[in-house]
Amino acid sequence: MEQISCSSIREPVRKQIAAGKAHYQEEHLLKEILANMPPQARHKAGIETPETEGMHISDPSSIRKLLIPDESISSIQNPLRWVIFCMVLYYHGVKLSVLGGWMKVHKTTILRWILGLALALWPIAYKWIVDKVKARAVYIDEKWLKIHGKWHYWFVVLDVVTGLPVLASLLPSKSKWACRWMGVKLKSIGKIPRVVITDGLLGYHYVIEGAKHILCLFHHQQGVTSFLKRIFHSKEQVDSRKSKMKKLLQTNDKRTVRRRLWKLKESAGELGIVEWIQQTENNLSKLLPSVVPRTTNAIERFFRAFSRFYKVRCGFFSVISAKRELIFFLLMYLFVIQPESGKAPIESIMPDARRMPLYKLVNDPFGTVMGIGDVKKNVRMADFALHQCA
Repeated sequence: MEQISCSSIREPVRKQIAAGKAHYQEEHLLKEILANMPPQARHKAGIETPETEGMHISDPSSIRKLLIPDESISSIQNPLRWVIFCMVLYYHGVKLSVLGGWMKVHKTTILRWILGLALALWPIAYKWIVDKVKARAVYIDEKWLKIHGKWHYWFVVLDVVTGLPVLASLLPSKSKWACRWMGVKLKSIGKIPRVVITDGLLGYHYVIEGAKHILCLFHHQQGVTSFLKRIFHSKEQVDSRKSKMKKLLQTNDKRTVRRRLWKLKESAGELGIVEWIQQTENNLSKLLPSVVPRTTNAIERFFRAFSRFYKVRCGFFSVISAKRELIFFLLMYLFVIQPESGKAPIESIMPDARRMPLYKLVNDPFGTVMGIGDVKKNVRMADFALHQCA
């Protein structure tokens, strides 16, 4: 720094470095950091597993039995089954204080139980994903989270074929440098996608060099409504234009898309949508590849499931606790049967998962833990659970 003669440049850069906001040669630094990483660190450069101090489960052998196909439920210790029972209820929105009241323990004890078990199981499940998922085409999207009053962004990379999370990372911003860091981490775990499907965030252009960037049709159609509401204030004006604009991509024929766009362009001035037409023309090369085959919006289903989980929490206390709960959600998402497909996501790469004790305990907690054949016949579940715990 002392060799730079121009003080007007040196002083601002010095202040930026002191504040941690300088991005000079950051791409080069990221490559150098990864090049000097030990093998163990490279292997863990995917979804981070936070520190597990004070959160160990006492019997590792019993935990491993949860992921062994055809292992009997009776071989799983009864306390461990009740921990999984609490995991299921917590995942579906039951508060920790309610679970603590049922189990006659403090709510923080319940949280230690379920997060400790999730942190013990997640490395095994994630290794299955890294080993079996090729990730040639991926979705990338982010979800904002509030942590101790500050906004953070949870980036998730989802494989198009299997719908499984290949990579996830919690970052304090969604700048192009954050997106580039996601690309660096993808390379570090040996996943270099050829096709990247995003919602159009400019930073995603820097994720993977050479990958084909495609815009998601779902997000494009969502943008139609937001654009019209920004320009027009009357509901009648919005509705009369929305159907015509959304119809543009409601086809499987690329030539039909071009023909409809040309026809809509002729009346763009009259409709007041010239700006939207220009944006669509500029993005047409990235929209047409997603017309055939059409996007399945797996990333949207993933984040809808996460939104149901997150809205009960209304934020996290710290980055460490947020990472732990995100890993808990990922583990449960893998093993919970999805209503759209009737299968758990993990079954796309592990067909034997249906025969694992964890799969059975997660998807039929009342039958496997309490021995209840039909939940609807036991309307006072809280009283029944309290009696079983006693």
